[in-house]
Amino acid sequence: MDLKQFLGAVIAMVARIAIAAAVIVVVFRLAVQAYDFGFRIFAEPPVAEGNGRTVSVVVLEGNDAMDIGNMLEEKGLIRDARLFYVQERLSNYHNLIQPGVYELNTAMTIEQMINIMGGEEVPAGETE
Repeated sequence: MDLKQFLGAVIAMVARIAIAAAVIVVVFRLAVQAYDFGFRIFAEPPVAEGNGRTVSVVVLEGNDAMDIGNMLEEKGLIRDARLFYVQERLSNYHNLIQPGVYELNTAMTIEQMINIMGGEEVPAGETE
């Protein structure tokens, strides 16, 4: 084997190792992100602690979970509309959120907001 062939083999091996390392790094990062998102589905804390801030939201007829999630994120009630979407899909209120005006608070969890908009809970201080 001459020097040219040897260098070609070394360069090819280094390239394969670099590609394998890059694939491993990408897979690892995706796995960490997937784990973090999955964990947040079941353990996402409210945006604010304590009393929080009450915000009035209007859910219109025809709004789907992603529309509602985007609105709640824009109003600062949640951190991630995608997380709201997934939690709504997994909840007992999937496709049962009712149109209306709701007083939601930044100290509420996404689950509590879904329950209220689905008709289960009446916020403190309000009567049916």
